[in-house]
Amino acid sequence: MRGQAGFTLLELLVVIAILGIIAGAFSLYLIRSLRQSELRDAAYQLVGDLRRARTGAQKSGVVNQVKVATDSSDYTVKVGINAPVTLTLPHRVKVTEQSGGVALDYQPPFGTLAATGASWKLTSPSNANLNLWVKAIGITGKVMLSATEN
Repeated sequence: MRGQAGFTLLELLVVIAILGIIAGAFSLYLIRSLRQSELRDAAYQLVGDLRRARTGAQKSGVVNQVKVATDSSDYTVKVGINAPVTLTLPHRVKVTEQSGGVALDYQPPFGTLAATGASWKLTSPSNANLNLWVKAIGITGKVMLSATEN
């Protein structure tokens, strides 16, 4: 009579351990990717509102303002003659002023800044090593998003 075909308990445990290691590594990658996506979403929201304020100054002929509450997720946007609106960045992303102050005033008719620009650091609440920088450049007021501080 031949031996029975099948797997030993040890073989099954080795396969399960290997699958567990692969699943753990993949889940860490997936979580980091999710946090980066949440941070990008928040940065795009702030960049979009800064660009909207600049365009609003160009179109309406009225000073438009974006004011960031530093070390929080809140900021205020005033476009045209509308009342200021307070917005919150998604996913509890925190914004910190890096240079140029917390408020930008876009001047008509070209949407320029009265100041020399500003930059803010956006930080993921779950990982302080995940950062993006939003910058309003010089007097032109153009807005850019950067993965590095400089």
